[in-house]
Amino acid sequence: MLSAILDTLFPPVCWVDPARPAAAGLSDDARFQIALLAAQPHCLRCGLTTGPHEQDHSRKNPCGRCAERTTGLRCTARVGTFSEPLVVLIHKLKFARQWEVARVLAPFLCHGLTQTAQQSGQPIDALIPVPLHWLRRARRGFNQAEEIARETAALSGHPVIHALTRTRHTAAQARLDSPTARRENLRHAFRAKPLPALAGKSVWLIDDVSTTGATLRAAAQSLKRLPREFRPAAISAAVICITDHAAPPPQLPELDE
Repeated sequence: MLSAILDTLFPPVCWVDPARPAAAGLSDDARFQIALLAAQPHCLRCGLTTGPHEQDHSRKNPCGRCAERTTGLRCTARVGTFSEPLVVLIHKLKFARQWEVARVLAPFLCHGLTQTAQQSGQPIDALIPVPLHWLRRARRGFNQAEEIARETAALSGHPVIHALTRTRHTAAQARLDSPTARRENLRHAFRAKPLPALAGKSVWLIDDVSTTGATLRAAAQSLKRLPREFRPAAISAAVICITDHAAPPPQLPELDE
């Protein structure tokens, strides 16, 4: 009853454009724009956008740029590229501390995750959020990857396993210019927990943004270093945004990958 009263007094508005009304956090126009991004063809292995005249790339038939983005993953699911309106939502989630945005993004990621899993034939046994170092988490107040994973799990029914810890407080990935520097920054930055629930499973790392894939690769490598009796059979990833070509425009706040 209280919720109905509040909605009457303060009608819900769109997270992207507050001038527009929205029943579930997004206006019809914002949903249409995200649907256009989600409809873009992309490689199921690395997640990068493919051209309209390229063949449909599968896990076993990767695109020509997979060698440039060696994430060490079986598959990569995504909602879309790092562009509006996803940029606005990611920034509200990470920098404005509006963790409720994760609930708005989760249905789109759940759809992309399910679709990629079906097209690739890769099962979804568990979701593993990419962790923040405890200092960064304390400063931010929450881990956006955990919020996205939790909301996605609530929709999909897949379990969330907190199988990774961040062992080093690394520099923000967005401040590093080259893919090599990003990889070095994250060397041995994660430690995987030897959990029986991981053994022989097909797990999916969950994060908000992937720029060069360095974070996902470092997280996947830590899982691959587990003893055989705890090691997953396959490691994939699902993210909200992938940066296809260049870094985010300079007028936007810096992103931690």
